[in-house]
Amino acid sequence: MRSYQNYINGEWVDSLSKDKIQVEDPSTTNIIGEISCAKNADVDLAVEAAKNSFKSRILVDMPILERAKLMRRIAEETRKISKEGGNILCYENGKSMAAAVKEFNDVADMFEYYAGLTDKLEGKTIPVSNSVLDYTVLEPYGVSAHIIPWNYPLAMLGRSAACSFATGNSTVIKTAELTPLSATFFAKAVENAGVPPGLINIICGYGNEAGAYLASHPDVNHIVFTGSVVTGKKILHMAADKAIPAIVELGGKSAGIVYPDANLDDVVESARHAIFGVAGQICTAMSRLVVHKTVKDELITKLVDLSKSLKVGPGYEEGSELTPVISNNQLEKVEGYARSGVQAGAEAVHGGKRVDRPGYFMEATVLNNVKQNMTVAREEIFGPVLSVLEYQDIDEAIDIANDTNYGLGGGVFTKDLNKAAWTASKLEAGQVYVNKWFTGSHATPFGGYKQSGYSREKGIQALNSYLQIKNVGISLV
Repeated sequence: MRSYQNYINGEWVDSLSKDKIQVEDPSTTNIIGEISCAKNADVDLAVEAAKNSFKSRILVDMPILERAKLMRRIAEETRKISKEGGNILCYENGKSMAAAVKEFNDVADMFEYYAGLTDKLEGKTIPVSNSVLDYTVLEPYGVSAHIIPWNYPLAMLGRSAACSFATGNSTVIKTAELTPLSATFFAKAVENAGVPPGLINIICGYGNEAGAYLASHPDVNHIVFTGSVVTGKKILHMAADKAIPAIVELGGKSAGIVYPDANLDDVVESARHAIFGVAGQICTAMSRLVVHKTVKDELITKLVDLSKSLKVGPGYEEGSELTPVISNNQLEKVEGYARSGVQAGAEAVHGGKRVDRPGYFMEATVLNNVKQNMTVAREEIFGPVLSVLEYQDIDEAIDIANDTNYGLGGGVFTKDLNKAAWTASKLEAGQVYVNKWFTGSHATPFGGYKQSGYSREKGIQALNSYLQIKNVGISLV
């Protein structure tokens, strides 16, 4: 078992308290490593390092093309450690090895993408009068605090850290206590790339301790958070108390509408990745299917066949498709939701309980005859549980899909692209997928409606949330 450290001000350090967080493999429950547990004093050190680096203006005053070159070096170094880092991510998170390695490469892609945008962040001149030269300047906020979730710990770290760096902010990243080890490999890439000390700091601590203290820290000027609605609202209150901006991506209960003319194999393939992939621990999981009554029985049969065919196993085993959920607490929660659905009248046509083997494995679960007032149709489960609801006409389908507090994702399956575009315009969601779930990339904006949060990550639009506008007016007389 290896011991890992926090990365503060360009140095590898143990926490001042010497406390450790043990990290387990969810496929076996074995402890695979430990990391120094950051407390308030360690958060202070990380924030101070970020504050001092920002005040030095080393990144702000760096020639823009040099900043872009530095970001490309970070990308290059991240790719170099993608296999080694992906291996530890696979073990600590449970996802497949291929998906874990891909996360590191996604981080590299993000840094390269935003490196190409650093010299395109332009202000503008504003016509006021012949005697005034008025122009705007885009400037960073200062110390940006990022609180990262455990389901995609590298991809979500990369998308926000790259934006923060590209815009000249100094960053403190608080990793999730369940999956903190892989982030230390990214920190090593940052070190190897020659990033000046203090610009990127990575610490691990418990959310209710280090996370809460970081978000409320008086020297933090900007917050990025991905996680639950409950915690997100607490973060927003902390930001409001300090009158600072926050980017929040919260929960989801995304619905895919299946029209009678849909290619049902497309729906099944989307289910493979969008609700059973990563054990359903996906913010935009296709957790509800709203299916026309004329094709529902046929689709249910296909979904059951898919569920039976999925190989259950650790992500590091060849061919594993249904990998473990992250922890015993999460497994109990997911199993409880499935049980409550059956108790409320839904039919578990496949699954519904944990797998009888070591580790935190949940069966691929398909619940039929789900009604929109059931808990399984309204609350985010974050596990491999698919609720199937029936509709008769288009308006009913739209009503069911939108009848949720969330608005992160949605989808539509149909051969009629006019109908698809019309449906997309009616769905209350930040991203809509047509005939294939997850069609986006690092260049497409990502975020939610309603209680799924606001602001956007990824794409050009994300940069706006990391910059503030200064207006300068010069009298020419």
